[in-house]
Amino acid sequence: MNGVAVIDRVTIDCIFSGMAGFPGAGEELYTDRFSMTLGGGACVTPVRLGNMGVPVRYGTFLGQGLLSKTAETLLQKYKVQNLHNFYDGDGEPVIFSSVFSFPSDRSIMTFDAGLGENLLTDAQVYDFLHGADVCFAPRRPDVVKKLAREGTKIVYDTHWEEGQTLEDHLPILRLADFFTPNDKEAMLLTGTDSPQAALDALCNYTAQPIVKVGKDGCITRIHGKTEHFPAGEATPVDKTGAGDNFLAGLVFGVYHGCSVAECIQLANIAGGKSTETFGCYDAPYDLRTELKVLRREG
Repeated sequence: MNGVAVIDRVTIDCIFSGMAGFPGAGEELYTDRFSMTLGGGACVTPVRLGNMGVPVRYGTFLGQGLLSKTAETLLQKYKVQNLHNFYDGDGEPVIFSSVFSFPSDRSIMTFDAGLGENLLTDAQVYDFLHGADVCFAPRRPDVVKKLAREGTKIVYDTHWEEGQTLEDHLPILRLADFFTPNDKEAMLLTGTDSPQAALDALCNYTAQPIVKVGKDGCITRIHGKTEHFPAGEATPVDKTGAGDNFLAGLVFGVYHGCSVAECIQLANIAGGKSTETFGCYDAPYDLRTELKVLRREG
């Protein structure tokens, strides 16, 4: 087996901050706080893990337009390893988001042409992910089934989708080693009214559900008992990358054969520390050091 494999599109985030509010129709506001960076998504995992000594490969979609060229520059800046470009069309597959970060929350406007994994065959997806120690689950049950049988650890993350049902996810859930919804997603999928009830329900369908509960951290079940893991200590300035860094920390632990508790502790550390700067990638942390500390203190 060989490292961590990820297929995902690149997002570019233009982050505006330092504003008291959002401009109304016909209004214009100015700020002197702006950054352009790689956005979130599964891309965070190969960037973060590659810079912590984990072998990674990253399959993505880049065209010939300005956004794709900018994305290439940003990928080089963050030293993305073993990048493979699946796209050879004339469109613009890169996602572009304008992020307006306020003290209490954020607003986002996004361009997305929908050119990504949907362009690939099952064979292409399988061939790229085959042989990985850990991968994120594509929404392709036949591919995931083959990977799981071969010993690849499967991490399944989902995003808020109106009208989604548990049945939509069951083919992947039954194969996944880890499932990481937030509390709203978990309650929506299970038709329950609390994170605990959602966790209890999900345990009937998937091996290791981890329900994220925002600033309170996350809950999971270990040896039949619900365990609560507090969020990592941090002084947040921007929560844009918290969830994606959480996943990077989780995958780091899974790759290194850590216990479930250690995996979640590393995930919470990564998610918390990522909020101390703007964007997903610039907050410094090294989970190799954090893991040594956890084991020394444990």
